[in-house]
Amino acid sequence: LIGSKDGPVGDAYARALTHPAKGREGLQVILEPNMQVKPATIMIPTVKVTSLRHASLTYGPAQAAVAKAVMKCVEDGILPKEAAEDILIVVNVFVHPSASARKRVFINNYKATRNAIRKAMEGLPTVEDGIKNADNARHPFRNDP
Repeated sequence: LIGSKDGPVGDAYARALTHPAKGREGLQVILEPNMQVKPATIMIPTVKVTSLRHASLTYGPAQAAVAKAVMKCVEDGILPKEAAEDILIVVNVFVHPSASARKRVFINNYKATRNAIRKAMEGLPTVEDGIKNADNARHPFRNDP
């Protein structure tokens, strides 16, 4: 989600910080200690974190990937610098519970975050895209044998 601090995204951001779901605790994204990304971003795991190893991957390389992707989008003009103080971002991150490759977790979450931000700022996919592809759409992880 990307939007104004004063709108629904601001409400979602505040709710994620003040009402964390057990195992899916949101984290404000930072580049390094005491350096929050701009626009302010919170990441929320899509999969319940149930082990220290999984937490380490989620709040380590996945968080670093989101931070880098957000700042790269600002640098490249995908996110407008002049709006960085006025908008917020809420990112869901996916780290498989059996993941073990820290570098792969970083790469996957960097690419996913950057692509999601770019598509959101470009207004993609459109409603027309959804209508056009509705009959052929399939979830990449839920296929019939």
